[in-house]
Amino acid sequence: ITPSQSTSGVLVNPDVQSTFMKLSEGKKEFRYIIFKIEDREVVVESAVSQEDLALDGDDYEDCSKAAYEKFVSDLKARTDGYSDCRYAVFDFKFTCSRVGAGASKMDKIIFIQLCPDGASIKKKMVYASSASAIKASLGTGKILQFQVSDESEMSHKELLSKLTEKYADN
Repeated sequence: ITPSQSTSGVLVNPDVQSTFMKLSEGKKEFRYIIFKIEDREVVVESAVSQEDLALDGDDYEDCSKAAYEKFVSDLKARTDGYSDCRYAVFDFKFTCSRVGAGASKMDKIIFIQLCPDGASIKKKMVYASSASAIKASLGTGKILQFQVSDESEMSHKELLSKLTEKYADN
C-alpha cells in the first residue's frame, strides 16, 4: 500500500494535496475544502476562498462563526442533509486567552471526517478505511482532527469549545 492508497483500495488524487497546500501555506488561497470519494478515488469536490465567502468583519473577533456557518451549510447541502459522507478541511481563526500573552489570535486547520448516521453502512466503512490515506496525503501533523456523525457535532459552539480547551491556558 502506498501512502496515497488506502486499505480499502481508494486512491487519493494528487489535486487533493496541491489544493490543500493552497489552504495551509503562503497566501492561504482557500478558506475551506470539501473532499469526496468518487470512482474509488478521493477528489476535491469544492475549494472555497475568503473572497467566495464574501464576508465582512473580523474572523478573529467572531471566531470564524460566519465563515464556519457558510462552510457547514455547504457541507450539509453537498451531503443531502447529512445523509452522505465527506472529508473536509477548514482554516479556523479564533481568539483565546493565554497566560502571559493575553488574548491571542490563532489559526488552526481542522480536518473533519463526516460519517453521519444517515449514510449507508458501506459508505461509512469506505470513508473510515480511506481516512488514513487522505490524512497521510495532507500531512496532518499540524491539523486538528474531528470525527463527526451528526449535525450537533458540527456546531460552531462545540468546535470553538474544543479548540479553546486545547489552546487556552485554563
